Amino acid sequence: QLVRPGTPVLTGYIPGVADMRSGGYLGGAVEFGMMQAAAAQLAHFYGVPIYGSGGMSDSKVPDAQTGYEKMVTLLLAAMGGCNYIHHAIGMITNMSAASLEQAVIDDEIVGMAMRVLRGVEVTEGSVAQAVAAIQRVGPGGHYLMDDHTVRFMRSELFYPPLAHRQNRAAWEESGKRDARARAVARVETLLREHESPGLPSRVDRAIRARFHILL
Repeated sequence: QLVRPGTPVLTGYIPGVADMRSGGYLGGAVEFGMMQAAAAQLAHFYGVPIYGSGGMSDSKVPDAQTGYEKMVTLLLAAMGGCNYIHHAIGMITNMSAASLEQAVIDDEIVGMAMRVLRGVEVTEGSVAQAVAAIQRVGPGGHYLMDDHTVRFMRSELFYPPLAHRQNRAAWEESGKRDARARAVARVETLLREHESPGLPSRVDRAIRARFHILL
């Protein structure tokens, strides 16, 4: 900024939390998320965007600990105002390992966090539509077939592709697989069916014209 005032800048902050019993680094601690949220708020106070960390876990395998640590650290970073969050996909074992099945699960966790950030739309138009639906349905009625429900049921609800939300009988019929087992199957499908689209030729030429690329 001294050389060129107004130069775009992105600040970065990765919290450091230690387990006082061992001195080991903790990425899944709730305090990690709290510090990240505080850093984001400081960055916005000074008017600069921030990248940080979230969706971290100290668990060694995709399990319940992984889920609750990732969700709390990701939500705190996101709701605190981080503009860019890394380490959120697949990271486990105190930031020292990555897991493909965890990456698939994390995709779902990130989707839920993004839905939280979108919030509930409260405008004159949205309130008027809701009130009109209440008046149409009336006492003793139900909203399942109302136009308002049909119109917003896809956009207002987040539908996780991995989670099993049907009843227990359906779950048993589908093999009684838990989240990790479903994630493993999803990873196998993705690896088997993935096709890399590559860059359009015009984009590739533009990049090579601007940068010295040997490959």
